[in-house]
Amino acid sequence: MPSRRTVWFLSLALVGAGLTLVAQPAASSASGQAPTFRTKTSLVLVPVVVRDREGHAVGHLRKEDFQLFDGGKQQAISAFSVEATAGQTASPTASQAAVPAAGAAPVVKSLPTPAPAQPRRFVGYLFDDVHATLNDLGWARGGVERNLETLAPADRVAIFTTSGRTALDFTDDRAKLRETLLKLKPNPIARPLTAECPDVSHFVATVVGGLESQSGESNQTLPSPVPGVGVFGRGPAGSGAQALEALTLETIDCLHLDVLMHDDARRIAQAAVRRAMSAGQYETKVAAMMLKQVVRRVGAMPGQRTVIVLSPGFLAVEGAEQWIIEAADLATRLRVVVSALDARGLYTGAPDIAARGLGTPWVLQVKHDLNRLGAQAEAGPLAELADGTGGRFVQNTNDAADGLKQIASPPEYLYLLGFSPKELEPDGRFHRLKVRLSRKQKLTVQARRGYYASKQLSDPAEAARRELEEAVFAPEDIHDPAVAVHTEFFKSGPAKAELAVLTHLDLERIRLQKAGGLNANDLTVVSCLFDRNGNFVAGKQEGVKLRLRDETLANRMAGGLTVKTSFETQPGTYAVRVAVRDEQGDLLSAESAVVEIP
Repeated sequence: MPSRRTVWFLSLALVGAGLTLVAQPAASSASGQAPTFRTKTSLVLVPVVVRDREGHAVGHLRKEDFQLFDGGKQQAISAFSVEATAGQTASPTASQAAVPAAGAAPVVKSLPTPAPAQPRRFVGYLFDDVHATLNDLGWARGGVERNLETLAPADRVAIFTTSGRTALDFTDDRAKLRETLLKLKPNPIARPLTAECPDVSHFVATVVGGLESQSGESNQTLPSPVPGVGVFGRGPAGSGAQALEALTLETIDCLHLDVLMHDDARRIAQAAVRRAMSAGQYETKVAAMMLKQVVRRVGAMPGQRTVIVLSPGFLAVEGAEQWIIEAADLATRLRVVVSALDARGLYTGAPDIAARGLGTPWVLQVKHDLNRLGAQAEAGPLAELADGTGGRFVQNTNDAADGLKQIASPPEYLYLLGFSPKELEPDGRFHRLKVRLSRKQKLTVQARRGYYASKQLSDPAEAARRELEEAVFAPEDIHDPAVAVHTEFFKSGPAKAELAVLTHLDLERIRLQKAGGLNANDLTVVSCLFDRNGNFVAGKQEGVKLRLRDETLANRMAGGLTVKTSFETQPGTYAVRVAVRDEQGDLLSAESAVVEIP
């Protein structure tokens, strides 16, 4: 993809019997010259997967089978659809409507099966090399390598890492994929690769930090460990006290200090806690930011899209938690399913110091229990991502390939519930969601657990731009009889060709409004070119301003209007995607075509 490109806004001004073409260059498609659109009420989308006793997704439910609650208050479900993956057929009658109407029957949008030469399914593997150990990465890498053997001709795979140091864009070249997998290694950003003394995890640092925030002091007198007493039986303060005492005793052991140096060892342990807290917060924020970027990247692929996170987990610390929820919200809008595999495999919780022959039985027990609790807390964000996007989270398995097999494909059926929050304040606050079935059935419901209200009022122009962008990268075509797309090409040399994309607009099917005695509407046409791996090559946006007198409109009704967009390219196989939207939002179309230039 070129780092900079020129996008031309082509204004077609039809005034009276004349046709005026005005070409205006702009820096990008996000230019401020974009037309102002009217937009609908803000809609919150909630992906829902309903499974039977065997864990299979079911697709026969209707809107009235669901109840949706925002902050405990039931909401009216104003939009409802069922998406079935290729090869599945949902019970309700299929429809090609782009936006489900309030009170309508489910809209079933089956993902199309394009020509064999074009990619159909995109899987982005995100390795959390910031938090994972060498053993974690090796175990997860082995599972991915075995899953590469199951790739279909229409599948494309990309590899990303949370550190950003290793990456491979979407491809079907298995040799390149395996070569990239072999480059994976731990890349902690704020922590050393080797174990410190004492060894403090982010979770343990949080537990101890909670104790110090409650006491207001960091040098209080701590209770002595009592064998046989439950390690976490005395609430958060007791947990933090015993965690810090265990770290203190570990420090004495690993630094070979005299037992009389207990206070010195405690101060060393507290300093390690502060370092671990700072490093953990920073690394988690980096991972959450990269996750959001990967979702956006995968969401730009023209087909069925999945992100698989391979991570030992991390804590949803303040700041990162909102980014994780925003990543799930972005995945919902871009129709990206996010699943996750716990890269620790079958987790035992055994302390690392045990392998080094350090720690008394009491210290080992405390750290073992802390590790188990930490694993549960660190799995939380991965489970939230999966639940919030219709994916799955697999943990505590010793077979990485089997775990990936369970989550590599999206669910057979995915419900999309939409509602417009009443009196929603743009305060940035978190709103907790709950979805349940309206009648008792032996089914389980998986849905996103909340969303953040925007801190800014909705901008109609931005909302329209986003809707058009999502139509360009939607996994299915959005058919509208007012729009038809054709392509033609001309070769000017062995390695040079011009591809023309012809977008025909049927004026009889486009709603026009009277404005100053003219029949008016403004349309935006976006044409994009993708290579055989589904990667973006080029794109152009064109504005169509219709200003027609009644007699001119009558003369042009039969022939309509054709917008021509040209691309200079090379021989090869390409996918063309054209999206069209009018100013009122009444027209939204997205059509695909495959072109092979010999």
